[in-house]
Amino acid sequence: LPLALFASCGSTTTTYDPDTGGLRTVDSVNYNDFTDAAGVLIQSMLESGMLDEPGLSKHDDGRVILALEDVDNLTSSNIKTKILTDKVRIALNKTGRVLTTTAVKFGSGGPEDTGTREVRDINDPMFEENEYRNASTVVLPDLSLSGSIIKMSAEEGRTKETVLVFKLTMTDLRTGLAIWEDEAPIGKRKKRGVFGG
Repeated sequence: LPLALFASCGSTTTTYDPDTGGLRTVDSVNYNDFTDAAGVLIQSMLESGMLDEPGLSKHDDGRVILALEDVDNLTSSNIKTKILTDKVRIALNKTGRVLTTTAVKFGSGGPEDTGTREVRDINDPMFEENEYRNASTVVLPDLSLSGSIIKMSAEEGRTKETVLVFKLTMTDLRTGLAIWEDEAPIGKRKKRGVFGG
């Protein structure tokens, strides 16, 4: 058999930008869905002006400290909700108005980085004197970010629709008040062919 025939039977791998390309499916949450939702929510948060409120930060440089909370997955799908909070956190850090703490995380997962606590427990003569042991230098957060993802599906005839609702809430930890919240619904529709598929 010609070599070209064998070559055409093999699989090929290509690269693509996951923020602008990739598969869109009705039944599952795709990376594009997180990208779209995060974009809407970040824009809403910045346009609200809440990060510019006087007195929101207790730090000299005016930046607020943000702690993350677990985003509740209220769907029946296995969703990596950290994708959403990471996208929002990275965008907020880039504004220069927000710093995120990795030493504090609310919810079930514990802090993202345990080094801040663990370095204070080091008591080994091979290390220099542990200046962190009794130091009260870890900065408490001003704000927390929490949220949820809800999925609703409907089907009629050959058409199936799914709406994913990504919601985030920013809470002022001094007062317990939600100073900003918004949602980003992402709707997806699929129409099956006459003969299925």
